[in-house]
Amino acid sequence: MDASQTAESPATTHPFVQKLRMHRQFFHRTLACFRDEDATFRVTQESMTAAGQVLHAAAAIEYFLSGLFGAFEGWSTMSRRQQGFADMSWAQSANTSPEERNAATEVEEAGRSLRKAAELFDRSMDSASEMFGGRTMEELTQPSLLPNPLFPPWFTAAHVFELMLDHTAHHRGALTQYARGLGLEPKIPYFDMAEALHEAMLQPVETSQADVS
Repeated sequence: MDASQTAESPATTHPFVQKLRMHRQFFHRTLACFRDEDATFRVTQESMTAAGQVLHAAAAIEYFLSGLFGAFEGWSTMSRRQQGFADMSWAQSANTSPEERNAATEVEEAGRSLRKAAELFDRSMDSASEMFGGRTMEELTQPSLLPNPLFPPWFTAAHVFELMLDHTAHHRGALTQYARGLGLEPKIPYFDMAEALHEAMLQPVETSQADVS
């Protein structure tokens, strides 16, 4: 849990921090069924590893943060970018796992350990809580972004925030399929229940002839 979300912190009530806390819980519920040694599992030879999915989602958070607010002290190379979204060079390696682009010891370790990859994801979420939580809603919803090739001219930081969460959810869904490929039982992310049980509950109940006579 990041320091910006403790009971003593006023940032706890910031709506963006509350959303980040919720999405962090969603992500960790999805990861809960994995074993640490599942880090290098791939669905196909061309796809990212399970750890790569986690690291990609985390690095993307830092990409959005630096794009909105400028360089900061994060774990990924994305955190060292200058403010703005005009530089598209990141796209050249967007389909490569972050651990293959970054030789830092902790990133290499995270490529082999889902526990470590989850720690780096949490660090990215901590940075997001600090940076969004330290700004007023007016600051996040009023000024438009600088001209860029990615977003429409009316986009604000609040719109980028929602896109960032949507991207995280996309990779959370991918991890669910990785879990099933491993024969594991993922949880539904929104509450503590196995997906299979939830799906069974949604199946229509067959009514026998005796019940209707």
